[in-house]
Amino acid sequence: MKRALIILILILSLSNALASEELNIGDTLFFGKYEQDNILENGKEDLEWIVLDKQENKALLITKYCIDTVIFYPERVPMYWGKSDLRAWMNDAFIKETFSPDEQSRIQVTINKNENPHGMKGAGDDTADMVFLLSKAELLHYFPNQEDRVAYPTELAISKGCTLDPKTGSCRWWTRTTGARKMDVCGVRLDGRVSAYGMQDVDWPTNTMRPIMWIKIND
Repeated sequence: MKRALIILILILSLSNALASEELNIGDTLFFGKYEQDNILENGKEDLEWIVLDKQENKALLITKYCIDTVIFYPERVPMYWGKSDLRAWMNDAFIKETFSPDEQSRIQVTINKNENPHGMKGAGDDTADMVFLLSKAELLHYFPNQEDRVAYPTELAISKGCTLDPKTGSCRWWTRTTGARKMDVCGVRLDGRVSAYGMQDVDWPTNTMRPIMWIKIND
């Protein structure tokens, strides 16, 4: 009975948070479940998000933490977001494993422009994504201050070998923007600086992700 009451309270709290008048930029909310503490026996943890933007009946969310250590693509070749293994996984298995059917129905399809900011040809076609990563331009727009871009990993991400700052515990995280060499990807460094021409090769195994998505916030 007590467990059922707790679940009901959480559902009601989420419903209130998703009402547009209750949600503001900078707020946090829980949406979906994902393994984070690396203790598999206790199940997945509630996934915490930060509201980055709000437009009419939808809100843009980004995970508060770097939730997993992932590669962009398993081979060191010229690669774009639209063809990456990371995008394919995020828009299929990640959604199915993280969100309930009701939560999935709230996730909006976003048409993303994938431009190369380095004045070079080649960044891939526009993509229709439910879950995605910030572009370099979006990153600088939503996180203009270096210190605000510093992010921290979950215990799961740490267990998979993400690169850590030995003093602060921060980690690096991907954007979806192609680097100048086309076989590397822009991202955020340990101290919050944004890589200018590409942070790591696409097959680099120690970078993390902070998924983002637009969700419907009022019915």
